Parts: sequence; C-alpha cells; structure tokens
Amino acid sequence: MADGIQCEQLQGLALQKKEYKHGLLLNGQQKKRNAVIKKMQSDVLEREGVLSVTELQTVSACVEKHVGWFTCTDHLELLLNRVSDTLSHLLESESIGNRDWSQLTVKICLQIFQAVPKHIGAIVWRGECGKEALQRIVGFLFQVIMSQSLHTDSRLLASTALVKLINSSPQPQLGAVAALHAVQLTQEEIDGLTLGELKVTVMAKRTDDLGSLLISRGLVSCNHNEMLVCQLPGFQSGASVLLDLLFPVIVAHCEDKRSQILSRAFQVLTLWLKCIKVNIAKIWRLRAGRLLEQHSTFTTQLLELMWHKIESPVEGLLDSIHCSFRLFLDIYRQECSHFGDVKLPLYSFLLHRLKALPWQVKAKYLLLSSLVSCFGADKIMVDYEELPKHLFNCLSTNHLCSAASELYWTILQQHRLECTLTQGTLSEQELAESWAQWWLQILAEALTSDLPLYQQNTANYLLGRTLKIFPASFHLLARAFDGGHPEHHLGWITLISTQQVISGSLPMEANIQGNLRASLHCLSDRVRLRALALLCISPKTNQALSPKAMSLLKEFLPLNLNCSSSSFRQLLQASVKKALVRVRDSCLMNLRALRRSDISKKGGEGCPGTADCVFDGVGFVQWLLELSVSSLLPSLSYQRKKTALLLMEALLETCTDSWSPNRRKGQPPQDMTELLNLARQSGSWDFFSQCNLQILVGCLMDGTNEIRELAAKLLVNYLPIYLPQPLAGALFEHALRMLCSPRVSQAEAGALMVKTVLQKSDVSVLLGVVVHGKAPEDVCSQTLIFVTYLHQQLEEHYRVARADLLQAAKTKPLHGLIVALRKCLTEVSETRSSLWLQSFRVRWRLFISQLMDTLSNISHFLLDTLSGAQFSCRRQETAPSLADMGIAIKAVIAVGKGLEQNVGEDSVLLTEDDKLIQTCCWVTLRELGLLLGHLVELGLSPHTSANSAHLLSTAQVRNTAGIFQDMLLKCRHWGVVEGSSAGFTRFCAALLKRQSPELQSIPRQILEKGLSGLRGPRSSSITRRAAGLPMLLLCVVAGEDSETKPLLHYCMKTLLDIANTPLSSDWDQTIDLPQVCSIHTLKTLTQSSVLGSAVLTYTSNMATLCLRGLSSASWAMRNAAIQLLSTLTCRVLGKKCSGDDSTWSGVTACTFFLHYPELKSLLLKELYNATSQDSAPVGGHLQLYPSLHSILSLLAKLQPSVNDTNGACSRFLHPLRQLAANPIHSVRMMSAKALVALVPLTEYSKVLAALVGDLPACDTPIFHNTLHGQLLQVEAVLEAGLDAGCLIPQDLQDVVKSLEMKLWLVSPVQRCPLIQAAYLKIVSLVLNVCSEEFLSSLQLVLLADLETPPSRLTIGSAIFRRAVTHYLCAEVVRAGNPHQLERIDRLLFCGDLDIRLAVLTWITQDLSCKNQLAGSWILKHLLSNLGMVLLEKEPSSELLRSWLEAIVFLQENQQELESKAVPEDLNLRVHCIEILLCKIEVATLGPILHSQALRAVSVLLADSCQVLSLALMMRWATHLEHCSDATSSEILHLSAATSLVQAGVKVIAWALMDSPRHVPLVVRIINGGICLLQDEDPRVRTEAAKFATQVHLLSDSSSEQLTHFQPNRALPSLLEFLLQNCWDCKQIFEVLMQYVPAVDVAAILVELKSDKAANLYEEDEPNVFAEPTVFATILLPFLLRIVQKWDSSAAGHGWLEAWTIENHSDLVRNMKQLNQRWTQGILLVECLDVLAAANVYPALVGLLVRLNVLFHHLQTLESLNVDTSDIGGPSYRLQADLEQLHGLITQAGLIPVSMGLDTWKKSITERNTDLVNCIELQIPAFDVLRDFLDCHFLDQECLSLLSMERIRR
Repeated sequence: MADGIQCEQLQGLALQKKEYKHGLLLNGQQKKRNAVIKKMQSDVLEREGVLSVTELQTVSACVEKHVGWFTCTDHLELLLNRVSDTLSHLLESESIGNRDWSQLTVKICLQIFQAVPKHIGAIVWRGECGKEALQRIVGFLFQVIMSQSLHTDSRLLASTALVKLINSSPQPQLGAVAALHAVQLTQEEIDGLTLGELKVTVMAKRTDDLGSLLISRGLVSCNHNEMLVCQLPGFQSGASVLLDLLFPVIVAHCEDKRSQILSRAFQVLTLWLKCIKVNIAKIWRLRAGRLLEQHSTFTTQLLELMWHKIESPVEGLLDSIHCSFRLFLDIYRQECSHFGDVKLPLYSFLLHRLKALPWQVKAKYLLLSSLVSCFGADKIMVDYEELPKHLFNCLSTNHLCSAASELYWTILQQHRLECTLTQGTLSEQELAESWAQWWLQILAEALTSDLPLYQQNTANYLLGRTLKIFPASFHLLARAFDGGHPEHHLGWITLISTQQVISGSLPMEANIQGNLRASLHCLSDRVRLRALALLCISPKTNQALSPKAMSLLKEFLPLNLNCSSSSFRQLLQASVKKALVRVRDSCLMNLRALRRSDISKKGGEGCPGTADCVFDGVGFVQWLLELSVSSLLPSLSYQRKKTALLLMEALLETCTDSWSPNRRKGQPPQDMTELLNLARQSGSWDFFSQCNLQILVGCLMDGTNEIRELAAKLLVNYLPIYLPQPLAGALFEHALRMLCSPRVSQAEAGALMVKTVLQKSDVSVLLGVVVHGKAPEDVCSQTLIFVTYLHQQLEEHYRVARADLLQAAKTKPLHGLIVALRKCLTEVSETRSSLWLQSFRVRWRLFISQLMDTLSNISHFLLDTLSGAQFSCRRQETAPSLADMGIAIKAVIAVGKGLEQNVGEDSVLLTEDDKLIQTCCWVTLRELGLLLGHLVELGLSPHTSANSAHLLSTAQVRNTAGIFQDMLLKCRHWGVVEGSSAGFTRFCAALLKRQSPELQSIPRQILEKGLSGLRGPRSSSITRRAAGLPMLLLCVVAGEDSETKPLLHYCMKTLLDIANTPLSSDWDQTIDLPQVCSIHTLKTLTQSSVLGSAVLTYTSNMATLCLRGLSSASWAMRNAAIQLLSTLTCRVLGKKCSGDDSTWSGVTACTFFLHYPELKSLLLKELYNATSQDSAPVGGHLQLYPSLHSILSLLAKLQPSVNDTNGACSRFLHPLRQLAANPIHSVRMMSAKALVALVPLTEYSKVLAALVGDLPACDTPIFHNTLHGQLLQVEAVLEAGLDAGCLIPQDLQDVVKSLEMKLWLVSPVQRCPLIQAAYLKIVSLVLNVCSEEFLSSLQLVLLADLETPPSRLTIGSAIFRRAVTHYLCAEVVRAGNPHQLERIDRLLFCGDLDIRLAVLTWITQDLSCKNQLAGSWILKHLLSNLGMVLLEKEPSSELLRSWLEAIVFLQENQQELESKAVPEDLNLRVHCIEILLCKIEVATLGPILHSQALRAVSVLLADSCQVLSLALMMRWATHLEHCSDATSSEILHLSAATSLVQAGVKVIAWALMDSPRHVPLVVRIINGGICLLQDEDPRVRTEAAKFATQVHLLSDSSSEQLTHFQPNRALPSLLEFLLQNCWDCKQIFEVLMQYVPAVDVAAILVELKSDKAANLYEEDEPNVFAEPTVFATILLPFLLRIVQKWDSSAAGHGWLEAWTIENHSDLVRNMKQLNQRWTQGILLVECLDVLAAANVYPALVGLLVRLNVLFHHLQTLESLNVDTSDIGGPSYRLQADLEQLHGLITQAGLIPVSMGLDTWKKSITERNTDLVNCIELQIPAFDVLRDFLDCHFLDQECLSLLSMERIRR
C-alpha cells in the first residue's frame, strides 16, 4: 500500500515537471512569435506602397502560422489596405504579366478570408471597420476573374476567395442572392455587385467566357449546401442556385468549342453532379418530386451534353465525362430506389446507345463500366451478347486496352458479388464455372492467337485479373490448352507464367514438366522462347535452378544456337542471363550460409544441400562456357557464333568480378571474388584460358562485322590482363597481313585486330613495333608509337600506289590502314588521355598535321585517277561521268600492265582488275572521309585547356573542308558520297560547337557556296538527283546542335525560293535545272532522320511546291516533284505496317489535319479545282488534273477517324463523290479509297445509304463512268464498314434492300461488263443479308449471261465472266448442297478457257478450307481428271499450272485428306504419276511447274504405294533427292519438303511393313529429309521438321500428345529412326558418310602457306546455313553404332572391310602428316592462319570422325580375333597416333579441352565399367551399347570380356 502511494507521488511530481517544461516551451514560442509579428508589422505593413513578392511571401507565412494576430481590427484593416494597394497596382500597371506576383496577392486574399471568417463576415454583412478596403479588394477580385491576361490559376484563386465571402452570409437566402448577382455580373447583366454592406462597381468588361464558369466552380465546391438548394428569391417555386442558376452556365460552357474552356467546363460539371448527389434529398423536397425523369428536358439535356463530347480529342475530357456519367447513374439509381421504380427505364436507353457505338470508341467501355457498377454484370451480359467479342477486339489496339481491362475487371468483380449474393456460398470451382460461361472460350482464343500484340495484351491486362478474382479458372484454362498445336503451348505457357507471378513459384508437377519439355522442343520460335523464359525467370533472383531445370536447359540450348532470327537470339540471351543471375545469387546465398555455419561451428550440418547447390551452379556455368566456346570454331554458321558470343557475354557480365563504371546496374556483388576462387579451385570458370582466348581471337578474323565487334568487345571489357606477349605479337603480325588484303571485310578485320592489340598489349609488345618502323625514340606514349608506325605504313602504301595503283590495289591497298588509324585514334580511350597530356601535345600536333597532309595527298590522287586528270593536262571542275571513270580505270590498268592505252575501248563488262581498282578507290575515299571527320573532332576537342591552342590550325580546317567538297561534288560513286557525308557531318558539328567565330563561319560559308552554285547556270548536267550536292548541304545543317537551327531555316528558305522560280522560256532539258536540283535537295533533307521534325515545319510549303511542280512542262521537274511528295508523305504518315500500299501506320484523317491545317486547305482547294475542270476527252486524249492522283493517293493512305467532331473531313466528301464521274479509271479507283479514309466510322452507315440511294433506276439515262465510279465507292465504303464492324444492322438491311432493287445493273440491259462486275462484287460482300428470292433471280441472270458466247471486242468482258464464275462457285459452296457441286465440274470442263482458269483461280483464292465436303469433292475431281488435262491435244501450260496449283492448295488446306478424295481408278493414278514423272525428267518445265508437278505426284502416290512398282517409287525418290540438293532452286527445296509431308511418311510406313527390299527406298527418302532439315530457307526446314516428327511417331507410339519438333531436334530423331529400321542396308553408311567433310587436311594447310593472290570476292556456299562440322559430330555416334551392328553380320562386315581398304591409306597419311608437321609445336602465327581459314576445321573434324570409325571397326574385329593387318591393323598403332594428334591440337588451343581426347577417354572408362557391371549382372550388354551415343573408343579389355561372355552364352 505504501509502495502504491509513493508511486502515485512520483508520478505526480513527474507530471508537474513535464507541465512546467511545456509551459516554458510555450512561453518561449509565444515570445518568438510576437517578435516575428512585430518585425513583420514594422518592416512590411506600416510602410506605404505596394507589397513586393518577397514581402508577400512573408505576409503569407505569417497569415498561415499566426492566425491570432488578426483578432486585432487595426492589424486586419492595415493588412487589407496594403493588399488592396498591391492589387490596384498590379491591375493598373504592366506588372499584371508577373504570374508569381499576381497569384501570390490573390492567394493572400483567400488566406485572410479562410483564417478569420468571422471578422471578414462582420465587415461584409455588418459594415464594420475595414469596409472600404475590403470593398476595393472585392472589385479587384472581380477584375482578376474577368481578366483574360492573367493566368488561370490566379483567376481560380480569385473566384474561390469571392465565394468564401458569399459563404460567410448569415442566412442562405442572402448568400443565394449574392451568388446570383455575382453570376449576373460576370455575364454583364448588371453593372455592380451588392454583397451585404459592400457596394462594388466593376469597370472591367468581359474578355472571355471563363468568368461565370470560375464563379460556378467556386460555388459548387464551397460545401455550403443550404445556400445552393434553398429557394432562390424572386424565382418560381422550387428554383435554386444549383439547378436554375449554375446549371445553365455550365451547359453553355460545355457546348463551347474551345478546348481550354471545354476541359474546365466538364470538370465543373463533375463537381456540380457531386453536389447534386450530396443534396439529392433536399432537392426532392424542394421540387416535390424526381429530378431525373426519363424523358424530361433536364435529363435529356444533361445526357446529350455528355454524349456529344465522348469522342472529343481534348486531353482529359473523356475522364471528366466518365466521372460525370458515373455520378449521373448513381443519382438515377438513388432516385429509382427512393421512388420505388424497379424497371429502371433509362438503363435500356443508355445500353442501346452504347451498343450502337463502334467498338473502336474508347468511351464506350468506360461508360459501360459505370453501367455495370450501377445495374449489375449479369444484366449487361445478357442484354449485350457481343460485348465479350468487342472487348477482346480492343486488345489489338494499345490505347483501348486500359479501358477494356477496367470494364472486364468491373464485370468480374460485380459478377462474383452477384453470384455470392444470389446463390449463397459457392465453391471456387463453381464460381469459376459461372465465369467460364461467358469468358472461357474467348479468353482461350485470345491467349492462343497468332498475333503477338493481341496475345500479349490479353495476358497483361486480363489473365492476371481473372486468376486473382476466380482462382479456380486456372484449371479450366489449363484444360483448354490440352491440344498439341503451338498455339495451345503458347497459351499454356502464358497461363503458367501468370500463375507463377501470382503465386511466387513455378509449379513443377509431372504433367507440367512434360508440357514444358514439349514446349522447349516445339517448332514455333515464340513457344520455345516463352518456355525458356518460364524456365529461367523467377520472382526471386536468389532462387536456385532446380536440377530438372538445369537438365532442360542443357537439353535446350545446344539445339537452339543456330536460329536465324535476330530477335530470337536477343531474347534467348536475356532469358539465359536471368537464369545465370539466379545461379550466381543462389550460389552466393549458399556460400554465405556455409560461412555462417562455419562461424557457428556447426560444420555445415545445419545447411543440408547447400554445398551441392553451389557445385551444381558452378558446373552449370562451366558447361555453358564450354558450349559457348565450342560454338565459336571456324566454319560454323554466323547464327551459331552470334548466339554463342551473346551467351558468353551474359556469362562474363554475370559470373565475373569485372566492375564497369559505365553501368548503373548489373555490377558484380561484393563477395563475387569468393565464388570465383571456389570455382577456379575446382578447375572451372577459366574464362580466358589459352584455348578460349585463341578461339575468341579467331572470331576477330570472322567475315562478318557483328561477330568481330562482339568478340573484340568481350576481350577488351572482360579480359582482366593483357594478352600474352607471344599471342599479341602473332596477332599483330597477322593483322598487318590482313590489312594488305584487297577484300574489304578482311582489311576491316585487320584494323579491328590492330585496335585490340593496342588496347590489350603491354609496353614490350608495342615497343617491338618500333623495330619495324621509325617512331621517335624519345616518345613514351604507347598510342603515339603505334599510330606513328601505322602512318609510316600508310605512306609506304601510298608510294606504291603512286607508282602502280593496280599493284597497290592487289597487295598494298590503302583503306585497311586508314580504318586502323581511325579505330586507334577514336575508339581507344588511351588515345584521348594521351592527347590531353601537355608533354605530348607537340608530338601529337606534328603527327596529326603529317597525317592530314598524307590524307589530302591521297584524296587528290584518287580523285585525279578517277577523273583521268593524271593522263590529261588540266583538272576537271565537274564530276566525271561514269563512262569517264571507266576510261580512266582502263588507262590505269594499261599503265600497270605495261600496255598501250586504248582510249577508244568501251567495254561494258568489268574485269577483275577493274573491280580491284574501283573498290580500292571508293572504299579508300569513304574511309578517308570518316577519318578526316574524326581527326577534326579530335583536333578541336573542347577538353583542351583554355590557354592551349588547338591541335589543328584554321588553315588545316579549311583545307579539310576543301577535301570534303571535292569528294562530295567531284565523284559520282554513291559509296564515296555516303561515306564522306558521315565524316563531313562530324566535321561541321565540331566546327559549329566551337566558340571561335572564324571556325563557326566555315560551315555557313560552305552552305552559301553550295546554294550559290545551285543558283548559277551550268553548261552540263551533274547527274540525276543532284549528285552529292544534297548530301553536302545536309551534312552542314545536320551538324547544328541548337534548337533554333538557323542554318537549316536559311537553307530551306533558299531552296524553296529557287524551286519556286518559274522556268525560263529557253530552258534546256539536257542540263540540270536549278529548280530540279533544289527539289532533289529538299527530298534529301526531308528523308533524313537526323533533322527530325524540324523539316516538317515546311510541310505545307513543300506540298504546295510539289503540286505546282506536277504541272510543269519539264519532265525532270515533274519527276522531282513526285519523288519529293512521296518522301514527304512517308515522313508525315509514318512507315507502312505491311507490304500493302493501303496499310499505313495509324494516322487518322482528323489527327493529320489537326497537325497540318494549312495542308488541309491546300488539298481541299486542289480537289475543288480538279472537280471544276472539264475532264472530258479532248482530241481523243483524257485530261488528267496533274496533282489529282497524288492528292488522292495521299488521302487514301490515311486511316478513318472514329468521329469527325471538328468537321475536318466532311468538306472533302463532296468533291470526292464528284470524282466518281471522272473518265480516268485510276482516278475513280483512288477516289473510292480516299473516300473510305475520310468518312468517319460513325458515319459509314449514313454515307453508304446516300451512295446507294444515288444509284440510278433502270429507265434513267446514265453515264457509264459515273455509274462505275459510284459502284466503286459503294464497294469501298461497304467493305471497310464490314471489316470495321461499324455498320448498324438495321441500316445495313435497308442498304441491301436498295441494292436488290438495282438488279438491272447486272442484267443484259446493262451493257458495260465493268459495271456488272462491280455490282456483283458489292452483292458478294453482303450475301448473308440478301433475300433468297433475290439470290435466285441473280443466279438465273448470271447463268444466262455465262452461257452467252463472249465478245472479245467488249472491254472488261473477261473480268466480268471471271467474277461470275467466282460468284457461282462460291454460291455452290455456301448452299452446302452436294448435288449442286456438279456445277463446278461443268464449269471446269466447259469450252471457254477463261472460265476454266477462273474456277481454278477461285479454288486457290476464295475457297474456305474449313468446308471439308466441298474441298474433298473438288480435290477428288481434280485428281480424277488430271490425266485428261495432261493428255489434251493442245495443252495449255497455264491451265496445267493452275490445275496442279489447285490440287496442291486443296491438299495442303484440308485438315485430313480423306481417302475418297483420291481417284478410285488405280490405273488412272499410275498413269498420271508416270506422265508427271516423265514431264519432270524431260527437264523442260520451269521451277514453279516442276515443283507443282512433284507435289501432285506426291498427292497421288501417298495412297497408291501398294499398287506402284518399286522402280516408279525409286524414280520419285530420285527426283526428291535431286530437289533436296543445295544446288537446286529454293522453290524446288520447298516442294520437296512439302512432298515429304504429303507422301514420305506413308511411303516409309508401307515400305517397312511390306518387304526388306524396300529399305533402300526408305534410306533415300530420309536422306532427302536430312538434307532439307539443314536448308537455309526456314520454310523448308519447317516442313522437313513436320516430316521428321511424323516419322518419329511411326516408332514411338506413346499416348502423349506431341507437337512438331523444331528442325534441330528433328534431325537426331530422324537419324535414330534410320538407324533402328535401316541399319542392315548398305546405303545407310554411304548416305551418312557423304555428310562427313573431306579429309585432305594436309593439302589445305600447304595451300594456306602459299602466297596466292586473294580474290576480291570469295565464292559463296550454296547453303550458308548448313554446318558440316556440327553435323559430322552429330553423325559420329550413329556411325559407330552402325559399325557395331555391321560387325555382327557377315554382309555388314564385308561392307565395312571394303570401306576400310578404300579409305585407310588416305586417313593414316593425313594423320601422320599432321603429327609430323605439329610435333615440334604449332607456331601461334600458324594457329591464327588455321583459325582464319574456314575450310581447315571441317576437314579436320571429318578426318577425326573417319579415324574414329576406322579405329572402332579395327578394335571390334580384333576383339573377335580377326586379323586386321591387311586393313590397317593393329588398332593400338592407330590409337597412339590418334592420341598424339588430339594432344597436339588441344595443346595448341585449336579446339577446346572439352572436345579433346581426355574427355573422351574418361567417358569411355566410365562406360566400360558400366559394361562390365552389366555382364556381371547378366544384363545384355548390347542393349546398353545401343544407347551408347557418346562412346568413341572401347579398350581391348572390355571388348575381350564381351567376347568371352558371348562365347559362354
């Protein structure tokens, strides 16, 4: 008890102490506040004059923090006076433009009114002290509200402040009257305002209509509800401020057309509706009834107000309308609930209007989401059945996705809520099934769409929300993706991926693993990439890859290295990089766990599996490293090398500790070094071992620039040390040799190698260069030593060129060294660092000066050579013609060969010497221009100190400018112009960035000189398109970095002035006109992407120029104008979306004219001029308005707008419809297309009805051109409307009825076939809407017309008859009556060839392949009558081609070719096959007809195997192999692959079941498949992969659904099938061995040493995609298994013995020569030669493969005690030599260690142990050997053991 009392006492003391401290604190704060207020009062308020901005800020802070200060009336009056004076000064002076000053002053007024409302209210309503000041302030606030010159924010603050005064009224009626007066004052209905005791007279007049809107905004946001809904005095009963005063004001502003007012008006409308919703109960009492009656004027006005603006382009307006609509519906629902209206009549009305909107309207979905929230999801779904379809259509358009997603989300949430409320507690499965009734099918279709954007948007916007709201929908969707098609795999992967994001982990059940593995091997690239991403990506980066995932990756990656798609490679790298990040982070996490475990002395026992996870990750990275390096060997394809380098880049970026200062992200973790040490201790992760380094260096010599650059990037960025000195020296020596190659690619490779040596070599290697050159001894800069030596070599090459240019072009070209100098000077960071060192500046200045002198001499020499000036007395001032250049080159060749110059010789053909000199000259000039630009940039670099001079003098800069002008203006070669322009742009940019006026003036002088030369007269033509002059001007203006771009504007104005100059009366068409050159220059400037949108400011001027130029008398002027107009159109409209001219990027007509209003007026004027011109034929010639067709083409490329809210397009419709009468057919066609683009989607029904209504009646006089043009316009609008789905069904019905009444247009009464065809095309578009009576009448008319003999003299007769044929055939299929199919047969065999061809054309173009009945019937009749066509007396090649094409088309597009489709007459089938094979064998058919004939044979042969002779089948297989050969044409490759799919599988199945003598046929067929799987055409590989997959299914009858393999996966499966079923066939070994490369390696190495002159171009391989090296390694296990099987049979043993005797000597000889050559060691230079040669590695691999086959055969024979001395035995000698060869190759680093013999022997040892264990366990060893794919050797002990076990058994 005592303790409790003491505790209470202590607490009391503590509380007293706390209160004491708080009191002291408050006292101190009060003193501080008083000091601040006193200072503010004395320094600010008591002084006279206006308040400055700083003073206003001080006052504002005091008003906000020290409110109590205003309780003193004197202080308040003092403050009001100072604020009044400030407002008066602002409104009367020019300071009104100071936004901060005016806004801060008005803000203080609002702060005062808010801070002391009682004191202000007393002044306003009782007239207390301060009335005069406040009265003035109110007047000034009104002036601010009404002033247009003030910023809108200030006006908003002023209106809010004024409303605060009105709200202070003691009675609502007083405030209502004040509000009424305020609004009337803004509308100038009264002159003054009475606000309580304040009498205000406002002098300012209204400048815009925003004042009343701002007052209204203040009133609806003031929260003074009593004032807003009280009875308004002086008005009728029920009137209020909210409804009768503010609503008319808001309506008036919402109908304004100005966007700035419109946007704010709808924001006020939203606030007004919120106020209505809050006060709705009071409004009901005030009005004594409902507010929103369905048909009331108020409701209609409010709805129409929102409805008419839903498609307005004003930014933010749609969001305001959406909010307003939602509030409107909330109010309506409240009213219906309050008044008991359960029918909700307004709902049907609104839904009907929303349904009528096109699906492309974004507002439709926003407003529908409001309807769903108010009226329920189920009701909407029942009443609007097409909603799911329209909603999913939005996913194909990005800007509609968010609105559609919001609607979908609302529907799903509402649906789940309704199900829960109406049906009680439901399980998740039941809820998901209720969702599936509406959405499952369409969501599954969207997720399996072949449109990537559509599928991706569905996954991003809808799938995740579906799984979150209905989790059980996952299983429903998974079942929907059970099919084996690629689309199903894609949908399944997307589903699993989304589920992984939601759940946080990837489910790895057995069925999911199986589907994932099948997806990883799918034929579709998209499916494989998505499956890989699913496998690699995880929500947590430190989540380790599971062993199963690593296994799948090891299975996937080797099969996908040679994909031909660049995007595939990039995405593969991204996915693998994420997997590597997971491996690295998980290993680091486990290492940290192990470290913590060691610290806690638990010995790791607390972390089970941690060490295993680390070593698994290390092993996976090592495997990936070995895979990447082994894929970089020479002779491998570009695709494989590029993918391997990308993977290696991902490895080095992720799994090294290289820190890069240029990267913001992706730096290595802090403890990465620990993981690296652990991996290297286990012998892994040696990224830059000797072998790996040499192979990467070999990539520097690749023939493609991308491989070289990427390999150099890896070496420079990730090699932690310098290159080994021997390797660096050898690399530099090899690089110098490559710099002397005439081939551009080899010289560029040499330059890159030189740069790499400079970057990754130490001082000793670089100083070794001085021995060869004469670099100054006192220079210590490595870079300067290097480039000095290169300059010396360049001078040496230049001396050779001066003496003999032909010899120099062959052995010492100039361009390689120039490229090397450019790379070393500009791409090496050490060079720039050396340049800024003061100690080296003198040396660098001297070097650059000497280099520029050399480059100047070279440029003059080459230009003189090409112009022939060195053989003439004077230099030409103009560019030589191409003929002059040819003569000059011939003269150089003659001098070089010591021959006489044949000046008159004019040979069109170019010799090898011509090509050498021409290439040497233009490449050198191109690279010289690039180097000069970089040198000037370096010499004038801004990094130099201010007190130091530039490295270049002004004279040198001017000399360089002259060199550029000579190259651009005096050489016609486009390569020179294009290459020099890049350097010249850099040159001009460097000058324009300098502060020196003298340097800045040089580009402008060049520009003025070029433009003056353009103005001046010429005596001859430069060349077409103004030669290099446009590029010269472009380079100058492109160098500008300022936003104003004065040079560009000067250039554009000058060019436009020159181009607009009228042609003189005596203009000469043989010389270039200044106007023409100006237009070509404008085209070049417009086409340039460097200038961006700056040129587009002159769009209207250039368009006017073009339209005027099209009327010029000069052809050159018209040609230039049409080119400029075309370029301008591309820049304005964007690029095409597809190859179709009518499909451009989505620039709508309204958007286009909104951006270019002047262009709209211009085009409209030209159209009216064209329609007013009399276009009637004059003198037998049609008159075309010159610019008309171009204008129509431009308009036709626009996209239709949804709604023409601004009337931008409506004015075009009248002239376009008038153009229907134009006598020129192309004009009528283009006018119809333009009409489609300019009719808004919402107006399609209206315009279509008007067009059809204008069609004349039968007895009306007509003009054929007019009627034809009208029909074309009807067709265009109708087709576009149907495609867009924007035609109202009822309107479409009315249009069709009107069309049916115009049947006379297709009857014989109408004699124009073109009109008849146009009408028939229109009817064909709406067949499903036409009445059956009309269709019957139409069919009778058409049949009668078709039976009438055609008149060849009638124009368009063939077109109409073809259209009739197409229509009748389509009607037969549409009717679905099998008896009517005979009509197609009759048309096929009528006497008119045109009709027969029309039927066949219809089959391949218009027949829907989904109609199985019609397709099978037609295919059967085509095949049955093929013999008749082949045996016609006067065969038509066109008919035969079309007939075969139809057969092939039908067979491809039938889902399942039924047996009844093949003719039943076997003799007829055999006869047709023989005839077609004979035609193929004669070789007179073209490739297309040849391919179709082969495919037709395959169709017939597929179901005729049982009756055909083996000889006939072999003939077919022979042709198949011939067409599969790489030397055949691509179309034959594709036909062979398709034939394999059509017949190959069936023939193989029949042959294997029928007789062993048919096995050679199977081998030949599969051989064709093997060849086609390696074809360079992806389409061919795809078809061959389908064939291989079907063949695989013949031997694998698993129930698992299988999709088509990708080609690389299909190839091993095809080989496995061949081995399993045809191993006992002699041809199998021959067929497979033909793919193993030739073995004469020694001869190839000798050839490398020879000094044979290199050709300028190397011969391309017929199949650049095939990789003999890779395929040989794939074949080796299969060959060894064949040898193993053959050794167990007598026949096979004899075949192998014959092969061994034939090949043993060559194989052993090559092996021994290589061993002798490389026993003393392989020099690094020779290694680099081998790495650079593409033909060494295939031969080397071929040799190793054949030697392994030979060794395996010998060992097997010796194990059976067979004497092998006659065939190269014993095997141990061969083994010793083979081991020696492998050791030499591996030691030299020519192949990775992972491919060496040690790894092979290790696997053999392990496998032999397994075999011994198998024997001991009585397991058949040969069953194990069958699966032994990687075994290359079997030792003697193992084979002896196997032999003994066989004898014992």
